Parts: sequence; C-alpha cells; structure tokens
Amino acid sequence: MRHPAEAESPPGTGFKTYAPWLLLLSLVGVMYGIAEYIPWAFKYPREWVIPLRFWISDAVKWLYNDATFGLFTFKEFTRGISWVLEWPLTLAKSLLSTGFLQGQGSDAVVVWPRLAWVALTACAVLVSLAVADIGLALLVAACFLYLAVFGQWESAMVTSSSIVIAVPLGIAGGLALGIAAHRHPVFEKILTPVLDLMQTVPVFAYLVPILVLFGFNPVAAMIATIIYAMPPMVRNTMLALHRVPTEIVDFGHMAGCSKRQMLWKVMVPSARRGLMVGVNQVIMLSLNMVIIASMIGAGGLGRDVLTALRRLNFGAGLEASIAITLIAIALDRVSHAFAQPIRRIGR
Repeated sequence: MRHPAEAESPPGTGFKTYAPWLLLLSLVGVMYGIAEYIPWAFKYPREWVIPLRFWISDAVKWLYNDATFGLFTFKEFTRGISWVLEWPLTLAKSLLSTGFLQGQGSDAVVVWPRLAWVALTACAVLVSLAVADIGLALLVAACFLYLAVFGQWESAMVTSSSIVIAVPLGIAGGLALGIAAHRHPVFEKILTPVLDLMQTVPVFAYLVPILVLFGFNPVAAMIATIIYAMPPMVRNTMLALHRVPTEIVDFGHMAGCSKRQMLWKVMVPSARRGLMVGVNQVIMLSLNMVIIASMIGAGGLGRDVLTALRRLNFGAGLEASIAITLIAIALDRVSHAFAQPIRRIGR
C-alpha cells in the first residue's frame, strides 16, 4: 500500500528535485574536459588580484606620517590618547603592584607602599558578602589566596591594574554607544554591521593597527583590550533597553519625566539585569585578551603564560593560567551577584 504523501506527489517531482544537481555535476565534468582552455578557472591569475593589503598599508603610513588636523598631526593625536590613558593605568599599577615611586629606573624610591595582599583580599571578601552570601565570599577568598600562596600575586596585580581601567572604560563606551543606538534607529542600523565585523575579526587582527598607532607599551595593550571587549556591552545595552516594558515607559511619561530622567531613572534601572550581562561579558573578554595583549607590551600573567609557552615550561604556564581563570571566576560571580537584589551583611 502506498503512502498518502507519495500518492499525492505530482509526476516528475523527483526529476525536478535532482535536475539542478545533475546539471551541476555535468558542468563540473565539462570544465575538467576543457581545463587546458580555461586555466583561469582552476588557478586565479596573480595579475587579477586586487592589492588591498598594499592600499591599507599605504593608508596607515599616510595616517602615521603625513595626516594632520591643523593644530596637531594624527600621530600626535594617538600619542595624546596614550598619554591620557597612561595616568589612570599608572595610578592603578602603583596602588596594586609597584607602590608610588619617586624617581626612574633603579633610582626609584617607594614613597607610599602598595595595598597589602591581606587588605585587598579582605576588601574583596567584604564586597562579596555585601552583594551575595558567605558562599561567594569563601570562593573569592580562595581565589585570592591561591594568588598569594602560589606566588602569582605580583603578576596578578599587574594584570588587575590594566583590567580595572579597561573594564570601566569598555562599559562606559559600550553603554554610551548602546544608548545612542537605542535613541536613533538609523545609527543602530549603521552600528550593527560594525559590531558584527568587530566580533568576527580574529583577535590578532586588533594588534597590528593598535601597535602601529599607539606603540609597544601597556597602554596600547589596554586599548586593544577595550576595543575587543566593548561590542558585547553595546549589544546588551541595545537589547536591554528595547526590552523595557512599555508600561514602565508609559508610567515615566505620566510622571512627567524629561528625556534624561526617563533614561537614567526609569529605563536604565529597569534594564539592570540585561546591562549586567553586558558588564559580565566585558570582564570575561578583557581577561580573555590578557595573554594576547601581552604580545604588544602588557605584562602580568599574560606575559608569564607567553614566556612559559616559549620555554615549554608547563608548570609555570599552568600556574599562571589557573591564576587567570580564578580571577575570571571571582569577577564573574561578583558581577553576576550585582545583577541580583543586593543583600545586606547580617540579613
């Protein structure tokens, strides 16, 4: 007995289904037969290649050597950005890693010591207790104790000094772009493919232009980290603001809120959980960039892993890698707890 679907199929349906594939196979066979007459179909001619890489290289050289805005050159502009970002990075590094120094090189003298590891661990535990419970506090304490017990504290603080600057800048930049895209649909349509491209381009592709424009130094590595980590914050900001219930927006209008009040007192608080997902992703991607950024001047744990890789020192590389992982776990859990209703100590 035939299946009802087969009985209802019009005659010739099977041939129509396979006809395009048969035609394609026939075309392939014909091309193999006349291969000597159409060599360009098998090997793309070198003279037909578009020299895009040379155009890009020439454009970058022009920007770096000749481009000017009148009062200053493009090179001075990028170096100015580096100089501005170097101040907070130096402050964070002095506070967490080196202490506040007077003088240069071997003549430098510590005029104010860095934060003690015990004090910093205690602060992290208290923050964990404030936003969550004793379980998270114990997890954070264990992560920080690993850094001290296994000799990773120095490198971890160099890495953390870059992260504590890169993450807020990435969050602020992503939030600003996401809000602008939410308010202006045309800008959102332009920004979306740019974000797709930024999240598709391989990580190493960020390093070449950053290295050319900003030099080989920790600030350049931090800028690469910010650019790499920012797109998820932009996307989550747009998504979170779009998902704010219309009833809440209507209540804000009924209360007579201005545009600024509507944004910061109504929509952003209502979108808090979605925004914190973006914050969490910025933190994770910033730590994901640690090892790669060490190739253009970032020190800390990333450099330790890279050095261990070059020397095939499995033990040192594993210790530093675990340290990066534990920092990521601690920051991930704390940032996730911030998205939940805050619990008070002793409740």
